[in-house]
Amino acid sequence: MLIDIVGAGSLGLLFGGKLARSGSRVRIWSRSAGQAEQLRHTGIHIAKDGDRRLKVDPAKFQSGTIEQLGQTWETKPGDYVLVMTKQKDTEAVCRYLSQIRLPQGHSRPVLVCFQNGYGHMDRLEAILPEWDMLAAVTTEGAKRTSYTEVLHAGSGDTWIGESGTGHVRKEAGSRWLNLVQALKQAGFYPVLSNDIDNMIFRKLLINAVINPLTALWRIPNGELLGSPARMKLMKELYEETIAVYDACGIQYEDDMWDQILKVCRATSGNTSSMLKDVLAGTPTEIGWINGSIVDMALKAGVLAPVNELVTRLIEGLIAEEE
Repeated sequence: MLIDIVGAGSLGLLFGGKLARSGSRVRIWSRSAGQAEQLRHTGIHIAKDGDRRLKVDPAKFQSGTIEQLGQTWETKPGDYVLVMTKQKDTEAVCRYLSQIRLPQGHSRPVLVCFQNGYGHMDRLEAILPEWDMLAAVTTEGAKRTSYTEVLHAGSGDTWIGESGTGHVRKEAGSRWLNLVQALKQAGFYPVLSNDIDNMIFRKLLINAVINPLTALWRIPNGELLGSPARMKLMKELYEETIAVYDACGIQYEDDMWDQILKVCRATSGNTSSMLKDVLAGTPTEIGWINGSIVDMALKAGVLAPVNELVTRLIEGLIAEEE
């Protein structure tokens, strides 16, 4: 079994490093040639629990740039591709993969998408109709601190499933179970889910309430709970979003508001990914998070003015926002 990791950010280094360390055959593909070179020379360092560190020897995995992936695949295709790029880069990655000529007789590759937000799976399936397409939702906490180092900030669960079907296809399930077993062996907590869409919508709701407000106010997650004014706007975003879910027939747990507050407390010192993007001056995932909720509202014939406002405010912070 050969696993390709596309994207060498925080999740890419964490998953790639732990899979390689546990004995899986892994190739890690980065956007930067400089990062690929450093990975080849120094390996991956995973920090956890203070001074505890795991070293992944560079001999245990291969690395290269995303541009080199296609040439490699034409002679040595992988079995699984875990796409861990940002939303804004994922469609381009899939268009690149669609141009690869697989060797005759090679089985359908499996693409696993770890992106935040909603709406991307349909587009990616249209680009790669000959691939098995899976969505993944993870609560693993990770922060890349250099090209070769990642902080494992907290263990979580990882749900994997086929979006839009509500079941695991028997003919594909055994292949997917092989991936789940590899992840378990690497120390993760994966679940092959029949309910991946609800997991996607659950994470979307949490991200839609937390991420844009931390980015606008430039505060860590826990400081959202620091004043009644902040809590009031959080609650407005939450209530509007669950009203959109109701209009779309999307199920959610009754205690989701309490779960969101719990996430803020559990990650109180964390900087959200959207705030990181704003501080770095790079495009955010706002269009895939709150923007996707606005799109869902329009299709259902309801309004989502608070989600629309925060989307426009975040877009206005970045000149190159897409």
